[in-house]
Amino acid sequence: MDSQGREMSQSRCSAAPGEGMIDSAFIIGALTAARRQGLDVDRLLGNFALDWQALEQGRGLVARDYAALLRQLWQLLDDESSGYAVKPMRLGSFRMMCQACIGCRNLRRAQLRVIEYFRLMSDEYQWQLLEQGEEARFQLRMVNGQSDSDISFFLLSLAIILHRWSAWMIDSPLLLSRVQFSFPRHSFDTDLSALLQAPIRFDAPVTELVMPVRYLQAPIKQSADTLSPFLANSPEQLLTHYRNDDSLSARVRDYIDRQQELETLSQELVANHFNISVATLGRRLKREGHQFLELKDKVRRGRAVKLLLSSELPISDIAERLGYSEPSVFYRNFKKWVGKTPSEFRDSRG
Repeated sequence: MDSQGREMSQSRCSAAPGEGMIDSAFIIGALTAARRQGLDVDRLLGNFALDWQALEQGRGLVARDYAALLRQLWQLLDDESSGYAVKPMRLGSFRMMCQACIGCRNLRRAQLRVIEYFRLMSDEYQWQLLEQGEEARFQLRMVNGQSDSDISFFLLSLAIILHRWSAWMIDSPLLLSRVQFSFPRHSFDTDLSALLQAPIRFDAPVTELVMPVRYLQAPIKQSADTLSPFLANSPEQLLTHYRNDDSLSARVRDYIDRQQELETLSQELVANHFNISVATLGRRLKREGHQFLELKDKVRRGRAVKLLLSSELPISDIAERLGYSEPSVFYRNFKKWVGKTPSEFRDSRG
């Protein structure tokens, strides 16, 4: 690398105040498939004053440099899947997907069009959008002869991109109920629960994003005019846009989730914690498309799912832990949430 290149790399690797850092696990994940295929990744990393050994020692990149690394990788491969898909996603695939969806009426139509777009691109993308009770499940099933553990980074990337792209399309934070990954926990060494702001389950039968079904009715707020600058700033836009922890809804849900006793947690107590009035809390949550009781139910539902999937506790004990004096009320609410009774959900966990 010449002296000018070294200066650019050193400049790029200095994070500006408040600029987000990308964990080395994401950089390793982005390069692993290409490295398996023989690409000289150390030469590529040299543009950012890095090498593979530095990544394994935990050195990361600022977000803008990670975005630049991805663009260079995709250009070298002519593949926006970073080498993970059997049939390469040629340069411009994401742009064409966005253009195909920008005229959709609501998020349901947009997500269904995403599924149709990827089905036309390759048979390996066997995706579905399912609606059960108060939940919608976007399933990302890959069938291409590779184990889900081998393509864990690709599945994770698809989940993050779909989530943040959906939030951008409706111009609102999209709070997930939970996320399930079809690969083991150790396949990706980073805190995915903090990243996606949702409960995470590993070793699930299929990778899926689970969200309140009402989001599917949300109208698309973007247009051809707003799409152009969005694409011009990709993938940075998807690395930074609509971080859920910046919204009041996410902060309220996080606060509720830290409380042991949900039954006695009132809207007044939460408003006092955030130093605002009850009316202001309700107004700001409504502006973000949420209500206090809905967020409280979301936490209760997340805890119920976790206990049903990770313990053998009797359902009556789970109901009691969640603050229900009558197990029958828990049964009714849980079926309304996910479309199955607690017993049916536990039996189908795979």
